[in-house]
Amino acid sequence: MAYETKVILTLLAEYVGRAETVEEAYNIIIRAANVEGVKLPSYEEFQEQLKGKK
Repeated sequence: MAYETKVILTLLAEYVGRAETVEEAYNIIIRAANVEGVKLPSYEEFQEQLKGKK
């Protein structure tokens, strides 16, 4: 695994571990993904997608 990947995963784990809600944790991951150019749906959009699959 690349060093950069290890750093990103370590930081994500720390911040998600500190998050007080699932939504806060999800938004932390979105911010990290945006740095790399990955477009994730908002928390609300993601929840709607989950509801559509049930």
